[in-house]
Amino acid sequence: MSEDQVFPVPEAAAKAALIDNDKYQQMYKHSIDDPEGFWG
Repeated sequence: MSEDQVFPVPEAAAKAALIDNDKYQQMYKHSIDDPEGFWG
């Protein structure tokens, strides 16, 4: 009975963020492909 919910990001928070979704996905892939390099 779990239901995924998506909450919109307020524009001010998105503008103040250090990374966007594309950068997050890139970093996530790097952490999976090369965990030692990513965390090192």
